[in-house]
Amino acid sequence: MSVPGLNNLLWAASSAAQALLLVVLIVRRHYRIFPVLVALIAWELLSDLLFVLTLAASRSYLGRHSVQIYYGFTIITYLLEFGVLCEIAANVFKPARHLLARGFGYFLVGGMLALGVTCFFLAIWVNPTPFSDFRVFLVMDTTAAILCVITFLLIAGFSQILGLSWKNHVLQLSTGLAFYSLVQLSVELIQSQLHAGSSYAIQYQMWSQIGVIGYLCTLSFWCYAFLKKEAPRKEFSPQMAKILVSLSGGAKRQHAVLARSRDD
Repeated sequence: MSVPGLNNLLWAASSAAQALLLVVLIVRRHYRIFPVLVALIAWELLSDLLFVLTLAASRSYLGRHSVQIYYGFTIITYLLEFGVLCEIAANVFKPARHLLARGFGYFLVGGMLALGVTCFFLAIWVNPTPFSDFRVFLVMDTTAAILCVITFLLIAGFSQILGLSWKNHVLQLSTGLAFYSLVQLSVELIQSQLHAGSSYAIQYQMWSQIGVIGYLCTLSFWCYAFLKKEAPRKEFSPQMAKILVSLSGGAKRQHAVLARSRDD
């Protein structure tokens, strides 16, 4: 099969897998727990369709600005992916919401943003691509991949004290994200080291196809996981409860200080 033919086949397969996952999430009513994930999958389906229509209108105004349109779509995807990570974190701490102060959600989002900034600078260091026109988006892809992997490692490492088992949907969602992020990170790092030449385009597309195959594996795993019944969630360990109470107390004190400063 030719390279363009394989690209079209993989694109059609990924779109079908996304549609199937969207149906599973809606039919099983997981949109109540993971609304941002549902929005991300729906957006990826819609943006792919819109981009194909844009390419089809190659002689029109839209066609001439297809790169800018693609970049705009990608920015929305980044925001939704960050929202999914925040959604995962919120679901992890959901059983202990009665222990937390109102401002803990802002503290959690702030922590995710700080971690994202750290991953961004790490991505700049590990992704020395020579193509400056695409460097921003390649670095953002690498940042998202590193952030997903770190999020999974944190959740998996503390799964016992968080009351999570491997059959919990939150952990299964983060596992799929981590797997795809590792594949994506590996592919982008290899692509950034390719040397210009007659075989560059073929090698680049080959590694891109491997990335799509990794995405297909993730979508298939999610379909399987969300079709099955979730294992009951355990209570937080006493150690984790003490940590959350401590964090909650710190958040309350910060909120009080801010309130007093505003009054003054």
